[in-house]
Amino acid sequence: MNLLSFATGALTMFWLVALLNLFYPFATPLGGWVNWAALLVLLAHVGELLLFRARLQGLPGQWWQRLQVLLFGMLHLQRLR
Repeated sequence: MNLLSFATGALTMFWLVALLNLFYPFATPLGGWVNWAALLVLLAHVGELLLFRARLQGLPGQWWQRLQVLLFGMLHLQRLR
């Protein structure tokens, strides 16, 4: 297993924990930290989506590619080379 697929799996687990926290909130200090971390990661990925908009322009399944960038950020963009 290479590092890129490991990081993608770890980020998938993070998003699942963040989604779980929305439906079944964790205890007070941990739940707030998870929400803030998810917001910061999402904002960073939106920034990456805006920065690399031209790179995603001609790809098939453009909306699917953008969703992948929102979830995985640079990890997905590195696979598009």
